[in-house]
Amino acid sequence: MNTSLRFTLIALAAMVSAGPLAAEGPAPTGIADNMDSAPKRPIVVEFVVTDGADLIDFAGPAEVFNFVRLPGQPNDSPYVEYIVSDKLDPVKLLGGSDNFDAVKFQGGFVVTPNYTFDTAPPADLVFVGGQARFSPTQKELDWLRARHDQKQLVMSVCTGAYDLEKAGLLDGKPATTHHLAFPFFQQTFPAVTIVHGKRYVQSDLNLFTAGGLSSGIDLALQMVEMRFGHAVAEKTATRLEYQGTGWITNTSSF
Repeated sequence: MNTSLRFTLIALAAMVSAGPLAAEGPAPTGIADNMDSAPKRPIVVEFVVTDGADLIDFAGPAEVFNFVRLPGQPNDSPYVEYIVSDKLDPVKLLGGSDNFDAVKFQGGFVVTPNYTFDTAPPADLVFVGGQARFSPTQKELDWLRARHDQKQLVMSVCTGAYDLEKAGLLDGKPATTHHLAFPFFQQTFPAVTIVHGKRYVQSDLNLFTAGGLSSGIDLALQMVEMRFGHAVAEKTATRLEYQGTGWITNTSSF
């Protein structure tokens, strides 16, 4: 791991362990300092899911957090997860389809959000995956900006990077998205520097973008490693029978 990335992750680990609204305190001496200590409260993860959202973009990371186990807590994950959307009506999901018209799409799964953008509680981690529409509502954009401004970790998976940039969060920063979307993304958002060949990219201290689909699993495992250390993340990957190594070999800092 390069020196710049290590210092970045140490600083970020200190911020995460303090919680999204906690006062500043002394920084830990290393990423793995929290490995053997249980969090004082659940770590809140919120997923933005609107009509036409891609299933794996949020289900992949969600399963990573579901399978985390800490020493002394063998049966419970330290994470609690919620779906946040424009409204509480059931949301239709897409998966493996190039038909991005969620109204006409007849297949897929349906999930019910836990909160709206108006009612969601503060989060530690926010994920926004690819949505069928490339025109997120103003409430979603305002919500994403507020989460980022409040130092909550905000991250995209796949074309969820579109939402982050439309919220004005990626201007002048490095980012990634699904490789097939690189040309359109760069043409549409020339102020963003597209990074090729990375599973995920750190855009600023509390902003990350992941590549397409399964890249979100690598980013989620990286979040676990930053919080609880490599051993916990590795055991989580083993429980998932996930053999990808991008969360270990990927190096990217802003």
